[in-house]
Amino acid sequence: MGLHQSKQSIFRFIQGNYNILMIILILSYILRPCEYGTLYNSVWKFCLVSSIVFAIFNARHSRIIRSITVLLAIPSILYTWISAYDQSFPIMTGITFSTAIFLTFCASSILKDVIIKARVTLETLRGVVCVYFLFAFLFAYLFLFIELLIPGSILIRGQIVPVLPDVSLYFCDMLYFSFGTLLTIGFGDIVAAKNISQTAAVMEGIIGQLYIVMLVGRFVSVYSFGSDRHDRSP
Repeated sequence: MGLHQSKQSIFRFIQGNYNILMIILILSYILRPCEYGTLYNSVWKFCLVSSIVFAIFNARHSRIIRSITVLLAIPSILYTWISAYDQSFPIMTGITFSTAIFLTFCASSILKDVIIKARVTLETLRGVVCVYFLFAFLFAYLFLFIELLIPGSILIRGQIVPVLPDVSLYFCDMLYFSFGTLLTIGFGDIVAAKNISQTAAVMEGIIGQLYIVMLVGRFVSVYSFGSDRHDRSP
């Protein structure tokens, strides 16, 4: 009986729309490709993109959403594997741009899915956490893209650090900077030095704050509406 219940619990966990994605996103930050080489970075990126695609399909988004997700995921993965052999400027800008577009679309799709739900459940909250992490990953790639196009836009410990050839290490710093900016707990060791990067950093900080405020308001209103209906029911 205990084994049967355990199997059912595991099955329900796997069937959840955003359970696995939430765990993978958290692990993706913890195991981010700092100094592990290009191959590790490619595998890491493949797992990240695949988990997002899996979550979109598992959540039964519309066929159009799923088709666009796959189409956007393909160039992101291809560019990443090509970068294992070629880390030239065109390849790296292709990776960052395609991945930023992919993450923007997926975050928007998941956000729409969890916002329009009438009930606030654990599954809804997991989706909210996933979107929050996706925003952080999105801006990390955006900061990397800006630095590739305009060197010196981001200062690391007061210095201009070149993106190439150690892209993995630089991206690790951008993830750290992005999460710190989204949470508005930046420590000042990495700063935006030029107009475009400063604008992006401020926008991320605004999104991080508004996201929490708007969702809390949404959840409270849904909860209040449900409570009112329950109180009025005979």
